[in-house]
Amino acid sequence: MIKIAIIQFPGLNTEYETRREINRSGMSGEFFRWNDDPKKLEKYDGFVIGGGFSYEDRGRAGVIASLDPIMKAIKTESEKGKPVLGICNGAQILVETGLIPGADGNRLSMALARNKRIKDGQILGTGYYNVWTHLKCAAKCMFTKNIAEGEILYAPIAHGEGRFTTEIADLIQRLLQSGQMVFRYCDRNGVMTEEFPINPNGAMYNLAAVCNPAGNVMAIMPHLERAKIASEKLFSSMRDSIMERRSAGLDKKRARHLAVKPIQTWPLSQFQRQEKSLEFFISLIITDNEAETFEMAINRSGWPKITLRRFTHIELEYKGKPNFEKLAKQLTQSGVLLNTNKEVAKIQTPKQKIASGKVNGEAREGDLGQIQEGVFVKRLLVREKQDFVGLSKLSTIQNRLEIKEITGVKTGTLWEIRIPTKSKNVAEDELKKILATHIFFNPHSQNAYDYL
Repeated sequence: MIKIAIIQFPGLNTEYETRREINRSGMSGEFFRWNDDPKKLEKYDGFVIGGGFSYEDRGRAGVIASLDPIMKAIKTESEKGKPVLGICNGAQILVETGLIPGADGNRLSMALARNKRIKDGQILGTGYYNVWTHLKCAAKCMFTKNIAEGEILYAPIAHGEGRFTTEIADLIQRLLQSGQMVFRYCDRNGVMTEEFPINPNGAMYNLAAVCNPAGNVMAIMPHLERAKIASEKLFSSMRDSIMERRSAGLDKKRARHLAVKPIQTWPLSQFQRQEKSLEFFISLIITDNEAETFEMAINRSGWPKITLRRFTHIELEYKGKPNFEKLAKQLTQSGVLLNTNKEVAKIQTPKQKIASGKVNGEAREGDLGQIQEGVFVKRLLVREKQDFVGLSKLSTIQNRLEIKEITGVKTGTLWEIRIPTKSKNVAEDELKKILATHIFFNPHSQNAYDYL
């Protein structure tokens, strides 16, 4: 019998329904925990990573799971031609590993960015969204063997970061030419428009699923396993493709790759503050689980002594000559920028390195870019290319709080990275290698700056 490993990461929640559908197709689905011996994966004929919230989607959906040691084994097995299917959060994990769209060296070539529902040029909403949607089969791969090109399926979506996007200018055209655009969102008649509600998340080219050049790895956002007809076609296609490869002696054939020029991310651009702006540095007074998870992932990736601290960074642009102390107090007490039950903040004005006045406490400063007691300290500011959170906060500040002096809000995450070393050059080299893992930012959906 065909054996399929259902990979279980902490936070995934669709493994039982996925196993039910795999078994219903005549295959045998078995749970495989993320911390089990990866060598055991060799005995399986294929792999499925289902939906949920791996590691609580800390940082961005799928990134921590993508760096788990088990994914190296998944990559190795995919190179043998074995099918790998990622559904929803699983799709996000495959994109973050570089298995999708399958560039040489598993280079990061796409992102699954935050949803953006657009109609008539207006953003109607962002973030998590669930609805039943139509999708058209637009290409053939191991997961569409029993689905005709042009056939329309009906299945639900349930995600907050499902917008396929890329910064590589010609990638979409190349995916189209190479038959890697497997499913695209459409209406019940197969008509496609890039606007909501037909395109439910703003994905480029209405992309709902993308495969690698060999067609044995697919990332799909809609939950086909939750729709009986679509699920039958999906998993029977996977089953029949495995059997066909076996009979043809292709089960050891190595996968093809897509030649992609990587996005330049090093050296980092230096952060440029707006001339008239306030900066809030917000930190937690409770355990920062996100920082601890990132630190854990970096430590087990080869840097066991790296430590991290995380701040929420908010830059407020203003006009006129406001009373900074009064403005800071009003914003803090409003709860728009921080939750004073668990967070504290410090403020930086254009004329201050760090304001001497406190707002519910203070955030510790390090000697940035210098070696102090054998530790090199660097700060990295990460911002979304499309800052929906900042736009929302600006609207609240101007309309609900009626603070018209504030003219712009930009939000981000400020990482303080501490590298034990006595050499600045060694520290810079290590930092470059850590950033190459893309743990801190995906350049197809985020910008990163050297914060001085």
